[in-house]
Amino acid sequence: MGNACSRAEEVLAKLKGILKVQRLEAPQREAALNLEREAEEKVLMGLCKGINVGLREAVSRRNVFACLTDETMVWPRCSYIKLYCGDELVGKDVYDEEELKRSKERGDIVAGNLVFYKEKLGILKERTTEMRVHMMPMEIAELCACGAVVASPSPPADNYLKGPLGADPSDRRLGTIVVGVD
Repeated sequence: MGNACSRAEEVLAKLKGILKVQRLEAPQREAALNLEREAEEKVLMGLCKGINVGLREAVSRRNVFACLTDETMVWPRCSYIKLYCGDELVGKDVYDEEELKRSKERGDIVAGNLVFYKEKLGILKERTTEMRVHMMPMEIAELCACGAVVASPSPPADNYLKGPLGADPSDRRLGTIVVGVD
């Protein structure tokens, strides 16, 4: 086990809101990835199909951990949802109130925390069938500093991962993240 992996495990043990950490073996990784692929074929957020870039990156690492989280977990306020039409970025999620205000002033379409760029609306209309939601890795600073990739799984993968973690899948206070590190 590498130094980066040891550091990531130390960080996970101390991170607020992480209740349990379980190393995932190859069959568990594959099962979670297959469930994620199935979820990606469904419409996400009422918009379009998606791809969980973060989960795919995390499970490709040498060491992969499923982590059980609770409501005390501090979720990053970074953008981890990107909206693409083909290879064109047409929007993203924004959590900074000032940035949301500037987006509205520019004429971007703002729906909650989702911002659709005004200058990309033509592409969006012309190529609606090419639109995809990309779930990016989450930027948890302490884990990024270890070189870890952090991902939020889809509900089916989340339910599956609660099994190895010994958690009740119906307990809505509990969630999971996947952390991969080389």
